[in-house]
Amino acid sequence: MAPGPSGVKPRPGPAPRRVAAVINADASTLKTADIDALETAIRAALGAGGHTVDLARCEGAELVATLNEAAGSAEHDAVLIAGGDGTVSLAAGLCAQAGKTLVVVPGGNMNLFARSLGLPLDPLAAAEALGRAETRKVDIAYAGDRPFIHELSLGLHPELIEERDRRRYGSRLGKLVGTARAALKLIQRPPHVRIWLDTGDGARAVDTPGLAISNNMLGSGHLPYADRLDQGVLGVYVVTSDRPADVAALATGLQTGTWQELDFVRCERARSVRVMRWRSMKAAIDGELVRLEGPVDIRIAPGALSVLAPVDRSVGAVRQTD
Repeated sequence: MAPGPSGVKPRPGPAPRRVAAVINADASTLKTADIDALETAIRAALGAGGHTVDLARCEGAELVATLNEAAGSAEHDAVLIAGGDGTVSLAAGLCAQAGKTLVVVPGGNMNLFARSLGLPLDPLAAAEALGRAETRKVDIAYAGDRPFIHELSLGLHPELIEERDRRRYGSRLGKLVGTARAALKLIQRPPHVRIWLDTGDGARAVDTPGLAISNNMLGSGHLPYADRLDQGVLGVYVVTSDRPADVAALATGLQTGTWQELDFVRCERARSVRVMRWRSMKAAIDGELVRLEGPVDIRIAPGALSVLAPVDRSVGAVRQTD
């Protein structure tokens, strides 16, 4: 069997798919990337696997409409999105609803879902890795009717995003600098979130500067993302101290992968979670600011999302398709 155009030898597998590929030209990393080279790499890698690709490059207000059109297309059974975690989250929810396979090329700052899938973080390398990928099933979580692939958070994270976005930045570096300045302000004056939390053993009052509920348990030794996406559980993380020194230690621990070792971070797992508050809550879902009306029921949907992921991942981050 001859190698395909990317040099990757085609391998037996499921019937070829027709992929609607969408590149978010506004994504942080992609703003300075060679988009023409990325498009070529996507076509070559997927073509080597027997897939056909219809590709669109868009930005701004076009993105949501283009993704909705791709997910609703009767001619396509997979949607590729090149972009950051917020855009990937939107595409994932649409694919889960439409029963289509999600294909990810990371193009943001953190790319946490791509890390969980074992994808290279360089967009070109990730596109090329698709030639060695196969279809698998992973979990997706829901806050009410809203899907998420990474986490829902209250307190520190949404406040950080809001404070950062008040500052003007025109580049990836500017965004990182704005985030650092916002973090320093929150360390000095941490927020307070007062809610009732029920993880299956009865509601309890919680007063915390930060709460996160993740799609599967977050791994340790690296940035906060899940090593596996097929365990069918939610991770629940509550920060129990608002001392500035402790919040600073948490910020450092999130970067070094040691945050779960801190004695003021309480971790547990649950199949479903209810967050109760009698007025709206400022939250972050996969890095996007939202307002939620309480109570909010959060659940995991095991194996509800089909993805195209590398087959040579040593950690079992995803479940094989039946």
